[in-house]
Amino acid sequence: MRHADVAMYRAKQEGRNRFSFFSHDLESSIRERHQLETCLRNAISHDELFVHYQPKINLATNEIVGAEALVRLVDSEGVFISPNEFIPLAEESGLIIRLGNQVLYKACAEAKSWLDKGCNIPISVNVAVAQFADPHFANIIEKALHDYQLPAELLELEITETALMIDAAEMQTRLYQLKSLGIKIAIDDFGTGYSSLAYLKKFNVDVMKIDMSFIKDMLNNKHDYEIVKTIISLGQSMGLSLIAEGVETEEQRQALLELDCLMGQGYLFSRPLSANDFNAFILQHKVN
Repeated sequence: MRHADVAMYRAKQEGRNRFSFFSHDLESSIRERHQLETCLRNAISHDELFVHYQPKINLATNEIVGAEALVRLVDSEGVFISPNEFIPLAEESGLIIRLGNQVLYKACAEAKSWLDKGCNIPISVNVAVAQFADPHFANIIEKALHDYQLPAELLELEITETALMIDAAEMQTRLYQLKSLGIKIAIDDFGTGYSSLAYLKKFNVDVMKIDMSFIKDMLNNKHDYEIVKTIISLGQSMGLSLIAEGVETEEQRQALLELDCLMGQGYLFSRPLSANDFNAFILQHKVN
C-alpha cells in the first residue's frame, strides 16, 4: 500500500489523469523531496532563509549601480542547497509566497542599511507568478517600504516574461498598482519567453535584463550576438534601462559597451555575496 501511494503521488505530480509504476528509485526520490520540503518549511517558519546580493555594475566606470537579492537555503549540515532545487519545490508546495515575502523584507532592510551608510543602492527582488497574482501583493510591497522607511525608487521587482503573459489583463492591473507606489519593474531573462513588443508597450516596464544564455555565447555565435544587439536596440528605442546578465569575461564587457549596453552583472565582477561580504564590496567600489 505504501508503494502504491508513492506511485500515486508521482502520477499526481505529473499532472493527474495518468498512472505511474512504483520503483525503489522513485521511492528514494520522493523521500528526498519530502526531506527538502521539510527543510524549506522549517527555514521559512524560523526565519532562517539567507539572502545574498549580486552587485550590478556600470560597465564603463565599474561603479555599483544596484544589487539583486537572491535567496539561499542551508540544510541541517550547513550545506547550501541550489535554488534550482528548492525554488520549483516552493512553487509546487505553495510555499513560494511566504518565501518571497521574507526575501522582500530582508532585501528592503538591507537596502535601508546601505542608505543609512550613505550608499544609495537600488535593490531588485525576484517575484514569483503566485506572488504577482496575489491581489494583496501591492499592499505587502507598500508595507515593506513603510516599515523600513525605504524610498520606493530604491526597490525594483524582477518579473519574467512568462509570468506577465499568464493573464495579461490582470497582470496589467497589478503592474499599475505597483508602479503607482513609485517602484521600478524589470523584465527578467528577456529573450527566453514571448518577447512581444505589444506587451512591452502595454506593461510599461522600466528595465530589460538580457538573459545570460545569449551573453554566454555572443562572441562565438553570430546569432546570439545579433539577438543581444537587437534587444539592446529595442530597449533603447523604448527608453528602457538595459542590464546584461551573466557577464563573465572582459571581452564580453567590451562587446556590450560597444553595443551601448552600460550595465551588467556576473562573475566578472562578483558572485552573489552575503550581506557582510557585500558591505566589504561596497567599500572597494564607488557607488553610482
